Amino acid sequence: MKKLVIGLVLAAFLAVAGPVNAATVFKKDNFTYKIKGDWQIQFRKEIGEDEDFDVEFDDLEIKNYAAYKINDTLTAFGGLDFGFKDAADKSDSDEGPHLEEAYLGVKVNDFKLMVGKTDSAGDEFGVEQSIEAVIAEDCFDEFGAVEGDDLIKIETQFADMVTVVAAYEIAADSEKSDENGEFYDIFVGLDIKGFSAGVAFQNMQPYGSDEDYNIWGIQAGYDAEFALFGVDYSETDAEDFLGEDGDVAIFNVSVAVPVDSFTFGAGYVLLTYDDDDEDDINGWYLNGIYKFPSAKKVSLFAEVGDTDEDDSEMGFLVGMRIKF
Repeated sequence: MKKLVIGLVLAAFLAVAGPVNAATVFKKDNFTYKIKGDWQIQFRKEIGEDEDFDVEFDDLEIKNYAAYKINDTLTAFGGLDFGFKDAADKSDSDEGPHLEEAYLGVKVNDFKLMVGKTDSAGDEFGVEQSIEAVIAEDCFDEFGAVEGDDLIKIETQFADMVTVVAAYEIAADSEKSDENGEFYDIFVGLDIKGFSAGVAFQNMQPYGSDEDYNIWGIQAGYDAEFALFGVDYSETDAEDFLGEDGDVAIFNVSVAVPVDSFTFGAGYVLLTYDDDDEDDINGWYLNGIYKFPSAKKVSLFAEVGDTDEDDSEMGFLVGMRIKF
C-alpha cells in the first residue's frame, strides 16, 4: 500500500526526526542515528490470463538515517536505504541488495533541501491504496518519474496546512552516472480539518530525445472519522512517446473503513485513452488489513481485484508485514 489518502501523509511529511516510526539506535550530543525496516511477503496470483501462484517479497527494506543538529534551526541529515526484494526473488546467490535511496540534506526550520537518489515530488501524488496496483497507480507512476538518481529536492510547509515539494532531476551522463532523462516536478498539498487537496505537475524529457511531455494531476480527500475517502485524476500528453493518438488519463476513487484492529479498503481505477473509448480499462480491488493490537507494526492482509481486459482473471493475495 504505497499511498494513502493525502491527509494521512501530510501530518508526517516534514518530521524533524527523519523517517517516521524509525527506531533510534544511537543518540549522543547532537548526533542521532535511526534505522527503519519494512518486510513483507505475499502469496499471490496476479490479475491476468493464466497467471500462476507465487511467493513475492514486497517490500524487504532497511532504511538508515543520520542527523546532526548544528544549532537550534539548522540540522544536517542523510539517508541510505537498501532493498533486498531482487535478491530474494532471484535464485542467483550472487544477487545482492539494491540501493533504494542515498541522499544528504539540510533542514532550516520548516525548509528542507536534499540532493542525491530519492523520491521526487510526483511520488507524493495519489489516493490509490491497493496493496498491489490493479492497473496503474497514477500517470506519474505509469508514464513519468517518481524518483531520481541525480535529484535536487526541496520540501517546505506553511502554517501546518500547506505542503510544497519540488524536485529537479539533472540530465546526467558521465562515467559516474547512468544515462537518464531530465525532469522537474512540483506537488502542493492542503490539509484543513479533515479535508485535503493536492495538485501535481511534471515535465519530462526522456534521455536521447529533444522532445518533452507533461503530466498533471489533482486529488482530494476527506476524513469522516468512520471512513477515509479519496479521489484523484491525472493526465499526460505523452501520446507521441506512448504510441497513442490522444491524451492518456487515470482516475481513482478509494475508501478505507477502520473497524477496531481492521481496515477495509476498496477502490475503482479507470485508465482512459482520449481518442478510443474501446481501449479504456476499468479495474477494482477490495482489501483488508489486520494490525495486532499489542504490536501494531505487525499486520496480516488480503486483497482481491480484477479488470475488464479481455481474458482477464481475478487475482488475489494474502500476506504478512513487519515494520519497525
